[in-house]
Amino acid sequence: MELDNILDELDDILSSAQTIPIVNRKLVKADDVDMILQKLRGAVPLEIKRAHDLLEEQKDIKEKTRAEADQIIEQAHAEADRIVDLAKAEADRLVRQEEVVKAAEDKANNIISTTQQYDRDMRAAADAYADKLHSESMQYAMDVFNYLEENLSKTLNAVRDNGQALRSSYEADNRIESGNKNE
Repeated sequence: MELDNILDELDDILSSAQTIPIVNRKLVKADDVDMILQKLRGAVPLEIKRAHDLLEEQKDIKEKTRAEADQIIEQAHAEADRIVDLAKAEADRLVRQEEVVKAAEDKANNIISTTQQYDRDMRAAADAYADKLHSESMQYAMDVFNYLEENLSKTLNAVRDNGQALRSSYEADNRIESGNKNE
């Protein structure tokens, strides 16, 4: 840096200057000090300008870095939002799929339950119908049997009565004929 060189030059002038021992002072040529001060006046604003430029450059770098960081953060937020939206959509799809599966299972269970109840009802109705038919057929058989028994009993009584009448008539005819033969 130029300021360091000028200050080194000033230090050399002061180091090489003559010392007045009693008052502990040094004698320096005024022209040499003026020349150094002129250089300092020219160099200081230049160094300050360079420092200012460096500060501005650092400020620009910080702003660019912040802008890039903000952009990266914004992109990260957008990507995170996109991922969250995708996850929500997938979760919704899975929930809907689970709801569809559950609804299908519920419907299948209802159909099975209804079918089982229908089967039980049909079996009970068939059993009741079979019992009724059995009871009615037994009643019919009993009615037919009673009818036949009554008719057979009447027929048997008629046969007995007719057989008795026929025997009586036969015996009477035989008595008459025997009596006619005996005569």
